[in-house]
Amino acid sequence: MLEALVKNWWLVALRGLVALILGIIILVIPQAAATFLVIFIGIYALVDGVFALIVAVVNKPQHKDRWWLMFEGIVGILAGAAILASPLLAAIILIWVIASWALLTGILEIMFAVAQWNVLPDKWLLLLGGIFSALLGILIFSNVGFGAVLIITMIAVYMVLFGVLLIALGFSLKNSGKSLSISD
Repeated sequence: MLEALVKNWWLVALRGLVALILGIIILVIPQAAATFLVIFIGIYALVDGVFALIVAVVNKPQHKDRWWLMFEGIVGILAGAAILASPLLAAIILIWVIASWALLTGILEIMFAVAQWNVLPDKWLLLLGGIFSALLGILIFSNVGFGAVLIITMIAVYMVLFGVLLIALGFSLKNSGKSLSISD
């Protein structure tokens, strides 16, 4: 598992970069964020799911713990596709979809980090990312009535933090590959 993650460190970092860029865009142009929120979140969920699924698929097929990442990828792809397929309807239910997706993704990331605790370098980054994801879901569920601006800000801050964590994890994986003599 570690060897596959090290060889594909750039997918983890790229996943983080996408989250970071979209989070910054939402924070920089908040007046347009409400208009484009459905599209941004739909694209992010879809791309994040695709990258998570790719990382799981390039893993050795016999590895017993890769299903966590595969399931996370499928959840992300389905959430992204649903959001992009019907943006108007998604705008109405988007808050619930995002909250559910963030909570489920967070739980799966925490479970994966715990399952791989003895294997992954800097596993606390993935664990912290999972905690951030789950907290985002909980915060959205508990603040639905406070309006779109608060929720947009929470999502953007989450995306920036989670993106930075994934980028750090990607480069940590790259560096651990050099120290373990695993070639790219």
